[in-house]
Amino acid sequence: MKNENKNKPFDSLMQAYLSNGTGMVSDRSDNEAEIIFNKEFTAVLPEDKVKKLIGTLSQSLSKQTLGSLIQDAIKTSSVSAEDLLTSSGLTGSTLEDIKADMVFANSIPVKSLIKLLKLLNVSLENAKAAIDITFERLSAESKMFLTVPVKAQPAFRRGAANTGGGFDIMKLKSDESYLYQNKEALDKYTKRLSELYQEF
Repeated sequence: MKNENKNKPFDSLMQAYLSNGTGMVSDRSDNEAEIIFNKEFTAVLPEDKVKKLIGTLSQSLSKQTLGSLIQDAIKTSSVSAEDLLTSSGLTGSTLEDIKADMVFANSIPVKSLIKLLKLLNVSLENAKAAIDITFERLSAESKMFLTVPVKAQPAFRRGAANTGGGFDIMKLKSDESYLYQNKEALDKYTKRLSELYQEF
């Protein structure tokens, strides 16, 4: 009688991958991984699906994030980098994070962001649309990384523990970026941004 509980090669690979690397990865599993990752796979999408995918991708990429909006405005502006920092009250590292879309917009001091937008002649409507795109992308990225095992996450992800014990709660609390991953908080921020934008 066949042993029904015998692991299949892919099951063995997944067990090895999910282990903590404490000697549980066998030579057999390593061989299976080599076979799986070296296996060539070819597929051809129908032309209509290719066009649809490219169209959707182009549409998505054409939407400006806050970072790309600020970068483009800086290129066309005559304001120096030093004046931007002095007048807006932002630090150099914060401005770089904004340009790289590495921060939630509602974590930026609202008055500093308004001063930056005014200096660069960025309209409120464009800024709000870009803030929404940035929020969606950062939220999607955060959700994606929460589903990835800690050991497979990039080292730059703050809040991820360096040990194999999962998330370090103390680091996560000190990070505080989770406070800004909230649509209600963003809506309140953009409402305040709209109110103050007219006053400056």
